[in-house]
Amino acid sequence: MKIIEINDIKCIKCLNCVIDCPSNLFYKPPTVVGEKRKVLFEDQLNRCILCGHCISICPTDAIEYDASERAFEFEEIKTPSSFINYENFMKFMRTRRSIRNYKKDPVPREGIEAVLEAMKYAPSASNKQSWEFIVLTDEQKITDLKKTVMQLFYTLKKLVKMGKYFKIFLSSNLKERVSDPATLISMNSKIERFEKGQDPIFYDAPVIIILYAPKYGSMTGNDAGLSLNHGMFAAHALNLGTCWIGYAQEALRRNKKFRKKLGIPNNMNVHGVLTLGFPSVEYHRAPPRNPLKIKWN
Repeated sequence: MKIIEINDIKCIKCLNCVIDCPSNLFYKPPTVVGEKRKVLFEDQLNRCILCGHCISICPTDAIEYDASERAFEFEEIKTPSSFINYENFMKFMRTRRSIRNYKKDPVPREGIEAVLEAMKYAPSASNKQSWEFIVLTDEQKITDLKKTVMQLFYTLKKLVKMGKYFKIFLSSNLKERVSDPATLISMNSKIERFEKGQDPIFYDAPVIIILYAPKYGSMTGNDAGLSLNHGMFAAHALNLGTCWIGYAQEALRRNKKFRKKLGIPNNMNVHGVLTLGFPSVEYHRAPPRNPLKIKWN
């Protein structure tokens, strides 16, 4: 998207764009008596972050821009609570679960694309939208990735067994994990299930979505989380299930060879791996959560 100019015929000089532009690229030049009032857009140094606030806030659609799609406009946009109030939003949000049991049914292409479309509209720092995606639907490719993740478990199992010999070199967090008997039990359980032909990584999900973004940039990880969160809620609205697989994310970060096989450049980090499919389970209530830890000042 590129902001071009203001259509002076449509512009009513309300100055909303001047007030709301985060980069201060709109301004009203001084006018003498009898001269027509104007609002101008100038961006000689390319400081525009393409957030679209000007397009959104203009009451007369006077902002001229070049983009692959036109702005989305509908009556309720001024009052979003008129089509989803807080109570219904909380119901919807609380009923989303991380799904670890999937049907074998394939997800239609349009369903996958709808989830990705929702991810596209997630907010990102300076509207960089720097994320890129890989969608795996081929069973063999998903199996190859699963095997790569399992290699991490076999390695971790060895490290846990050897942990007592080099605990002094570990961070306090890793030292705690190595010392916890549940860690080895959990790993053994996944390895045992995998060796029995089960899928303890992706839970037989027919679709895997991998999000990667540039390594450098203080907000890329945050942006990725927001994008994946949009996708998870979109999937929920489509009666699809999702689960963010942290072990797969870590395995892809460590395995340069497999990243290259997938076509992920070296200057990119994998920030999320999401399963997608039709849940084979049904939930009847939303469980409670711990109270927030809040300090009011």
